[in-house]
Amino acid sequence: MGSEGHESEKPGRRVNGAGPRLYHSFMKLTGLTVSDYMTPNPLTVEPQDSLIHALETMRIRGVRRLPVAVGGVLVGLVTEGDLKRAEPSVLDGSEEEFNRVMESTPVSRIMVQSPVTVTADTPLLDAAETLYATKYGALPVVAGDRVMGILTDNDMVHALLDILRAEKGRVSV
Repeated sequence: MGSEGHESEKPGRRVNGAGPRLYHSFMKLTGLTVSDYMTPNPLTVEPQDSLIHALETMRIRGVRRLPVAVGGVLVGLVTEGDLKRAEPSVLDGSEEEFNRVMESTPVSRIMVQSPVTVTADTPLLDAAETLYATKYGALPVVAGDRVMGILTDNDMVHALLDILRAEKGRVSV
């Protein structure tokens, strides 16, 4: 049987060689925005907060990244990795030395200044491409210069799971 009668062969219905089901999924994907998966109103720290405060906040709340803000205005981003790199080794010194450094060093000393940001209406695909290309684990979401949310790699995995589950539900056996 020839392919001229198959819907997947109709002109204008193929995305990178895919058939209509994938075309429909692609069109739905292009409509997703950062606001669909971001974590709104994230916890923040201030530049003068101590490293120990940021570390404890991350551990208690189970997050790995915190926007740094002053009065709601984004000024930086601090990550768990930044904090680990800044920690003095307890193998080289005493616990007292560790606590002294972590309590006396402000977040502003180690934060990423002027982090790459997105807006809530940024297409999710664009944000995913930015995360992938930069190898960042999160993008603060801003409206103007104010922190509105954060889009993390975990949020992107959530989006991927939703997409794959929806696709799995459409597969006929």
